[in-house]
Amino acid sequence: MQSAETLIVVQIPAGPIETNAYVVIDPVTKDALIIDAPPDALPALEAVVSEHGATPTLLVLTHTHWDHIGDMAAVCARFNIPLAVHDLEQLNVTKPKGGPEDIAAGDVGRVLHDGDIIKLRERDLRVMHTPGHSPGQISLYAERDRMLLGGDTLFPNGYGRVDIPGASEPDTVASMRQLLELPDDVIVLTGHGEPTAIGRERHWMTLVADTGELL
Repeated sequence: MQSAETLIVVQIPAGPIETNAYVVIDPVTKDALIIDAPPDALPALEAVVSEHGATPTLLVLTHTHWDHIGDMAAVCARFNIPLAVHDLEQLNVTKPKGGPEDIAAGDVGRVLHDGDIIKLRERDLRVMHTPGHSPGQISLYAERDRMLLGGDTLFPNGYGRVDIPGASEPDTVASMRQLLELPDDVIVLTGHGEPTAIGRERHWMTLVADTGELL
């Protein structure tokens, strides 16, 4: 995804459970978004930003489980950028909890809601509220680039865990129904592991949507 026609996207696995951070770069202006901030991600983020001559403008959290926010305060301080998170996840930024080590609190610079637009110069990323794994989990849809930054919403052959505090099976079913509205060729960049595509997951997602039950 590194031509002049598409966004440049660099995936950075970091932290004890290999959580993915992403740097999303406008190929013309080099303005960039950072998506999620796993523990110990900052050095790799610095290297990617330097390599591409990018200018980060915003840190967006897909949700606020410890493995996605460990370096949020350090990332915002290093690049002097605000932090954006869904309304329902604000408390976990200002008073983070969970995880194997203490997490420095962050400051919420922008509160996100379903349907909001995050602009990357000439590009628009639409906020989709996709709860289930976490109450305020979001996905970012770049329609022009046929790309979804989904956090832990969707994985190859599955979805984010629903056996943890704050998770919801009915919300996960609703989020699967919402994602089914996207075209098959939309690439899904996941919070852990490798990407997938809506078309690859459509069969089982349709079964979940039709039955109202998770697999």
